[in-house]
Amino acid sequence: MTHKLNTGFVRAAAFAAALLAPALAHALDTNNEFICTLVGDGAHNGTNPTSNHQPNLQLYGTDLGFSFRHRHRLVMLFGDTWVQDNAICLPPPLSDDSVGSLFLGLDNDPDDCLNLRFRTDAANGARPIRVLKGAVEQPMGALRTPITGWSDNRRAYGYFTGNNEVQCGPGNACPSDLACGAANVCVDPTSSMPAAAAAERHIARTPLPFGFNVHRYRIRHTFVTGKFLNATSRAVKTFNENSPATNDYTAPTAGFGLSNGELLMWGRPAFSATVGTSADLYLLHHPVPGLQGPSGASSWQPRYFAGLKAGQPIWSSDQADAVPVIEDEEIGQVLQHSIAWVPSLNQFVMLYGGRLPFPFTLVPNNPNTGIQLRTAPHPWGPWSDPQLLWNATAEGAYGGCPDGTLYPALGGGCAQTDPFRPGGLNMCPAPSPNPNLDFGVEYGVNILSTFTKPGPEANSATIYWNISTWNPYRVVLMKSTLTLP
Repeated sequence: MTHKLNTGFVRAAAFAAALLAPALAHALDTNNEFICTLVGDGAHNGTNPTSNHQPNLQLYGTDLGFSFRHRHRLVMLFGDTWVQDNAICLPPPLSDDSVGSLFLGLDNDPDDCLNLRFRTDAANGARPIRVLKGAVEQPMGALRTPITGWSDNRRAYGYFTGNNEVQCGPGNACPSDLACGAANVCVDPTSSMPAAAAAERHIARTPLPFGFNVHRYRIRHTFVTGKFLNATSRAVKTFNENSPATNDYTAPTAGFGLSNGELLMWGRPAFSATVGTSADLYLLHHPVPGLQGPSGASSWQPRYFAGLKAGQPIWSSDQADAVPVIEDEEIGQVLQHSIAWVPSLNQFVMLYGGRLPFPFTLVPNNPNTGIQLRTAPHPWGPWSDPQLLWNATAEGAYGGCPDGTLYPALGGGCAQTDPFRPGGLNMCPAPSPNPNLDFGVEYGVNILSTFTKPGPEANSATIYWNISTWNPYRVVLMKSTLTLP
């Protein structure tokens, strides 16, 4: 069932009811399953010499893995990628992110893992994503990563980290929706973190329409924002500000040359929000065809959710008018988030949360931390209360080696991993005597919406998602069955 109903009257009635309804009062029934180590040392998409599709790939470790459909392919954007176990000891590269992809007609079954393919160099090392401004490659080294991505069915788009601060002062004005702060950096005084510096986010696209190269992007717009620093995005089929009851939140039609649909982007003002800070969630939308622009540069003229008036969502072209769709977040630590429309639930599902690595997270077995779940009938809500979907201890993720998803503190009998990186400290040139001081944590959650399907019961769904594990430095693939009570 899609969100689009049969008659205007029924649409309007359902929409009004959804706006007035409270968040879901009952938690979903959930069941989780570990599928495989998706990317990393010894994985099918990694250094495994027995891999039947890309053996001995030089991809020792990586994280993130934000996915989107690009025509008939699944694309996954990975973060800081190590092509060998001592990568942290080598001179830092200009760019170190990577991208894997697969043709959906050849691999449609995530239950047997996914056969991602990485472009490689002469040494069989995974080639980095290159982000260019004109002819100049931009620095995309450590902690500069892809954040989200989407497709207009012609080109793939990436949303990439830029400069962390935007300077201002005499003769150097901030964008009109920002202000010059006390430290001569642009800030958003309307953000839930008003003193924090706004930062650059590059909107870049692959250079050739219909091309197969998804590791090379050219910047077409630089977005300066204090509200969409940590973001996730989805393209939906139809979106109408003036008639939201007619919105169709299913994925746009994929086909040769088609450019359709609406981009939805949800953002937070920081990568990590902990107790005592804000993790407010903001929303914007933008027509997907309008991103191409009449000439070289992409048009970036988003409309921001600015609240409700008489139960109807209102929108503004001014970032300063944006208000959160979720504020006063309840959970203690928020990292990445991922949102997808799940047709068999007739709801958006958000997975979010996670933990910072040691020494920022000192308790490896906190029963209240992990991956959280919320649902909503519309991108602006009303969002349900958070529900803990996955907890490392409850799911047996510290269950020993070699089968444990996360390595426990002080090793716990696990073999040496990431040998030059104990507790985030660089031990080069000699390996650390105890590399497993730095225990595994979950972060970088991503819903692979391409594979979402109805569950085994009415009002249920099976979703596939991946998380990063830090130690070992890998990405793992999971699935969950969600059932409305």
